[in-house]
Amino acid sequence: MSIPKGFASALRLVRVSRQLNQKDLGDQIASSHISQLEAGKTSPTLKLIVELASALGVEPVALFTVALAAERGVTPNHLLAQAAADLEKLHLLNAVPPAEPSAIDAPHPTIARANKANADVQRLKAQGLSRLEVAHELGLSKTTVQRYWTSAVE
Repeated sequence: MSIPKGFASALRLVRVSRQLNQKDLGDQIASSHISQLEAGKTSPTLKLIVELASALGVEPVALFTVALAAERGVTPNHLLAQAAADLEKLHLLNAVPPAEPSAIDAPHPTIARANKANADVQRLKAQGLSRLEVAHELGLSKTTVQRYWTSAVE
């Protein structure tokens, strides 16, 4: 089953479970659009999923979980348990994430690699290795090791 078909099934299932018809949701979304969604002919945007969930009186994550469960042929409980495990591994399960992406302090991957290489050079230098030995140990060029040799770790 495809995601649009899974969402179509979930939307209809939740709507019928709430004893609503398509026109009951029409205050916020056109009935023709709901019909297209329930037929699996169109896919909703994230904004529309939030609006539909509100009109249905459920959390957007509940509606989307039922859609994914239908698409994957598993229970919503199975997906929620997997999502909780994923979030726990990321240390995000009990954390309130920032609302703005700019609030996340994450260095560019190139900068992160450079900082790690610099720290590795400084560590091996402190152990008494020569520049050539450090270059071989870390697989860096001699000029890269030279650049880090005299710089401080940030």
